[in-house]
Amino acid sequence: MLNWVFTEDEKQIIISLLTKGKEEQSKNDKFAIIDFESFYKLFNKDEIEIYKKYLSINPKNLNYKLPYLGLVDVPNNIVAIPNQEYERNGKKEILDCQYLPKEVFEVYVKLNEAIQSKIDKKLLVLYGYRSPARQVFMFFDILQRIYDFDFNKTVKRVCFPAYSEHVYSKRQAMDFVTQAGIKGEGFEKTVEYKWLQENAEKFGFIESYPKDNNLGMMWESWHWCLAK
Repeated sequence: MLNWVFTEDEKQIIISLLTKGKEEQSKNDKFAIIDFESFYKLFNKDEIEIYKKYLSINPKNLNYKLPYLGLVDVPNNIVAIPNQEYERNGKKEILDCQYLPKEVFEVYVKLNEAIQSKIDKKLLVLYGYRSPARQVFMFFDILQRIYDFDFNKTVKRVCFPAYSEHVYSKRQAMDFVTQAGIKGEGFEKTVEYKWLQENAEKFGFIESYPKDNNLGMMWESWHWCLAK
């Protein structure tokens, strides 16, 4: 299995590109759907080379088990979801602007109406549609912030763009967060997750990477996709 062991120079380049990308994200509501041409303009030559080195990797060399989905253009009927607010430990937070194809957004609204009527809860979209460029940036963010540059752990959590349900709008993924700000690990203990397990399928949603899945991906109780 291929393993990218990052040099100290590469780590510093990655820290630099993450700083630039997060600065752009903080002021650009459309960062989630940024195209590669606009994306690369944010970075210098060395930073772009790091991105391209990642994109040159053949997932088959990683014993990748996820299905190839391909890359499609940003949906032309994309719906913005701005100003989603949650409160945790008495502090209000606003999520970055997220996006969903219109038909997926409409199903999400129906799902939320149902969960509110049953348990008086609401699910927010932590991540919805992401462009391929945004997906690449996500890989390096998780690589540095969560896994301390451990490549093999990161590829079990963040998909290559052409294998990502976030990027592939015909099997659109959503990462959910509760109104109490519970996201990622810990979501599996919430009443919202229990409700999804019992009811999401009625709306066409499935849990993409359940516990003990055979896809080589970590359990992501928060990650659901609209299977068409």
